[in-house]
Amino acid sequence: MCYRNKTIGVVIPAFNEELLIGDTLGSIPDFVDRIYAVDDCSMDRTKEIIEDFAKQNPRIICIGLKKNSGVGGAITAGFKNAINDGIEIMAVMAGDNQMDPKYLTDLLDPIVEEDADFTKGNRLKPGYWKGMSTWRIFGNYLLNILNKIASGYWNIEDPQNGYVAISSSALNKLDLEGLYNGYAFENDMMINANVECIRMHNISIPAKYGNERSKIKYSKFILATSIFLFSSFLWRIWNKYLEKGHPLGIFYACGCFGVIIGIIFLFIGMWKILVCSSFLFAFACMWESRLGPTYPKIQ
Repeated sequence: MCYRNKTIGVVIPAFNEELLIGDTLGSIPDFVDRIYAVDDCSMDRTKEIIEDFAKQNPRIICIGLKKNSGVGGAITAGFKNAINDGIEIMAVMAGDNQMDPKYLTDLLDPIVEEDADFTKGNRLKPGYWKGMSTWRIFGNYLLNILNKIASGYWNIEDPQNGYVAISSSALNKLDLEGLYNGYAFENDMMINANVECIRMHNISIPAKYGNERSKIKYSKFILATSIFLFSSFLWRIWNKYLEKGHPLGIFYACGCFGVIIGIIFLFIGMWKILVCSSFLFAFACMWESRLGPTYPKIQ
């Protein structure tokens, strides 16, 4: 089969998706060479349904995890199998049928044409978020801002969108074992990709919602992810800039330290420290956004 002379694999993480996993599997385009359906130790008939589909379609590989590993763990399991099979480009489509397969080629084309190594869907374009709740839109925009700072991909919107495609060469640069297993997997993957100077593009794809029910508790998710993004931001700045002796790392470090000290001293009226540190941090952000995610090259 292949798509434009490239072998394509689709990873489908699924946890308790007996109502929608069949529709998802049945919608995968014919040009996809391998479908890695990963049952994340579901408590319903998800695995049984996947196995039934696999009997009828040799492209489908059923991967059953022995313990619940989270969406990140399930995707990682699929990635590993795809790499072992020599698949050249891997895409991710959720098991709840939220990701419209007609847009899969839009994600693949920039990678096939070598304009990008990693592509991600973007639902935050005006008019594309139809069906998203107000709370969900707010949460996505908040995390959008935080993720830009944490990941260094200032050109990327909608970081929580799991509809992605990535080349095997780019994926091999990442430490799959070390990636976050929960719902912040997408953020962690972006942060690690930035450190490895992987080229990433946004692809506008409309939101698609139907009968699925989100398993994310957004109040807890936003708080937990925000804390994770802060710690990951510090890790990225150290590994990409400070450790390499790049002056941008010093600006970021001084800005972060100053903002923290400024917040503490704000309560006793010394607001100038916070203002100056905020300007310093903003300057570092603007500097990095101009450099782009592929600079400096890792030696």
